[in-house]
Formats: sequence, C-alpha cells, structure tokens
Amino acid sequence: MDDKIKKFILEHRDDFDFREPDPGVWKKIEADIRSKREIKWRLILARAAAVVLIFAASYAVNELVHRLNNRNTKAENYTKNGHEKTIPGLREAEAYYTGLVNQKLDELKPIIANCPSIEEELNIDMSELDSVYIELKADLKDNMSNQEVVEAIIENYRLKIRILEDLLSEMEPLEDECISKNETHAL
Repeated sequence: MDDKIKKFILEHRDDFDFREPDPGVWKKIEADIRSKREIKWRLILARAAAVVLIFAASYAVNELVHRLNNRNTKAENYTKNGHEKTIPGLREAEAYYTGLVNQKLDELKPIIANCPSIEEELNIDMSELDSVYIELKADLKDNMSNQEVVEAIIENYRLKIRILEDLLSEMEPLEDECISKNETHAL
C-alpha cells in the first residue's frame, strides 16, 4: 500500500507544488522560532545566583550548628575546674566500684586496726593501684573514645576489690591472733 501512495505522489508532484504559501506566513513562523531560541542571560544568572546563595547559607548554618554541637559535647566532658568528666557508662561503673571498695575497706578497718603491718601493706597496694588509676585517667583524657583504657580502669577497680576480699577472707580467722600479738607488744 505504501508503494501505491508513493507512486501516486511521484506521478502527481507538480499538482501538489502549484500552490505556495503567503510570504507573510513564513515571516511569522520565523519570528516565533527566533523568539523561543532567545536566551535571557539575566534571568539565568539571577536564578543561578539565588541557588548559590541558598546553598552557601545552608552550608554556613549547617557548619555553625555542627560546631556548636561539638563545643557543647566537649563542654559536657569537662567540669568547671577543667577536669575531665568521664564517659557516662564509666561514671556509673566508677560510682559502683568505688562504693564496693569503700564497703570492703569499712569491713576491714576494725580487723586491720590491730595489725599495723598488714594495714601498711594494704595502704601501699592501694596507693600503687591509685597511681595506676591516675595514669589511666590521663590516658582517657587524651583519648576519650579508647575502650581499652575504660576497660583497664574497670579492671583496676576489680583488682582493688579482689585484694580487699582476699585480705578480708584471710584476716577474719586471724583477727584474734593480731589482737593478742598487739596486746603482748603493748605490754
């Protein structure tokens, strides 16, 4: 069927070309085409400037908020004296273990009060563990997110408690001996 139409058009070509459009029609068409292709640079530049300005303002606000959050986080990690506050989980663990250490020390005080040599040894051991604790806290201040330092601090507390429990279990049966030895030395 295409061939019949094609053949008809080719045979009657001259019959189709006898009419030409008015030259004014072509001028209107050309005017419409040219006006659509005209680029309005001022409008494009104004829109681009608005986009850049919005992006820059958004970025500046985001950076400001981020810096303020960082300052607040850092400020929360330091007390007014400049000493470091610990990580919240560590703070709770320190409170727990400090309470246990104090409880064990309170249990031991009446027992070791009569044995000065054991009390002296205990004080030496506790002071060594305290100095290790101070070093660990300094390490934690340098690197707050280091989980190994936090675990070492907790292990330090556990070691104190273990020493106190061992001493308590060994001293309870010997409490009477220390009292009698101390009384003979006093006479």
